[in-house]
Amino acid sequence: MAVVASSLSVVCKGLMEYLRDELNQGEMKVTVSLGTPADAAPGEQEANHRLNLFFFRFEGSGFQPDNLPGETWLLRAYCMITPFALLEDAISAGENDLRLLGEVLRILHEHPVFRLEVNGEAFHIQAVFQNLGLEQINQLWSTQGDTVYRPSLLYEFSLAPVMPQTPAVPPKRVAETRSAVVLAGDAAGEHLGYMPGDRRIAPDTQSEDWQPAICFVQDGRCLESLRFEAGGTVPTPAVWLAGEPGTAVRLQWESWTETGWATAGDPVDAVVTDKVIDPERVESAATVAMALPATDAPGQYLLYATRTYTRAADGSERTVRSNPLLVTLTEPSP
Repeated sequence: MAVVASSLSVVCKGLMEYLRDELNQGEMKVTVSLGTPADAAPGEQEANHRLNLFFFRFEGSGFQPDNLPGETWLLRAYCMITPFALLEDAISAGENDLRLLGEVLRILHEHPVFRLEVNGEAFHIQAVFQNLGLEQINQLWSTQGDTVYRPSLLYEFSLAPVMPQTPAVPPKRVAETRSAVVLAGDAAGEHLGYMPGDRRIAPDTQSEDWQPAICFVQDGRCLESLRFEAGGTVPTPAVWLAGEPGTAVRLQWESWTETGWATAGDPVDAVVTDKVIDPERVESAATVAMALPATDAPGQYLLYATRTYTRAADGSERTVRSNPLLVTLTEPSP
C-alpha cells in the first residue's frame, strides 16, 4: 500500500515538477527526481540528463513557537540540487553539469517565489540560495556510498506547511472590550467601553504591495466594529476606502461558521477615491454601501477589501487584503 501523501511531500513534489517543466523546454530532455544522490546516479543505459533534489534537513520557521496541534506549522526545507549529466554531442558530462546548474540558478533567481496549492489552500514558497561549505559537502557525500561527488547547489525553501488532518476552528473575534472602575467596598462602578476606530489611516501607496484601508462610517464616526440586534432593522453599513485614488478593489464579506470563517455573499467591486481615512473629514467621506449577507440570526461578519496587482520583479499576479472590519449581530433584547 502506498504511503499517504503529506503536505510536505506535496510541496517538495511541486517544486520538482516546476523545475522539470522549466528545464524541459525545447529539445532539452532532463529527468528530475526526488531522493538521495546515490539513488539518482544514472545507469549505463541512461539516455537523459538527470537532476536530483535531495531534501536532507528541515527546521522550524522560528515565527510560530506557540502553534496549537490543530494549526498549520511552517518549516524551512533545505535541498541539495545535484546534476547527473551525460556526454552529448562532444560536450563533456562535466560541462553539461555546469549548464544544468546554471539553468537552475537562473530559474530560481528570476522566479524565487512559487505559489503551490496544498490541500486546497494556497501557499507561497520562496527559494533562498545558501552557501555549501567544504565541511557540509563532506558530510553529505560521505553518506552516499560509492557515488562520485558532483558539483551541487544548496537552497532553502521556506516556508513549507505541515497541515493538520483536522484543522482547528478559529474563534470568533472580539468586537468590544469593557472594564469597570470601582471604589473599595463599592459594589457598583462606572463601566468604560472601547470600540476600535476613529484613527487616521494613510496607506503607503509608494510601495507596489500597498494594502487598501477601510472603515465603517456610522453616526459621524470612523469605526472598525459595529454591533446590531439580529432580526431587527439593521442599517446597511457604509464603507470608506483609502489608498491610491482610481484603484479598483473588491469588497467581500466572511461569516463565522462552526468550521471557521467562510466567504458569504457576493463580492462588490469598488474604486478608491481617497488617499487617507481621516476622522476629521468623515462628513465628506465617499462611501460604498455594503449590505450584510443576512440579518435574521446572531453571528459575526468580517469585511475585507482586496487589491490585485502584477509584481514588477517576476510578472506574477498578487492579491493583498485590507484591515478587517467586524459586524456582530447579537440576540434580540427580551
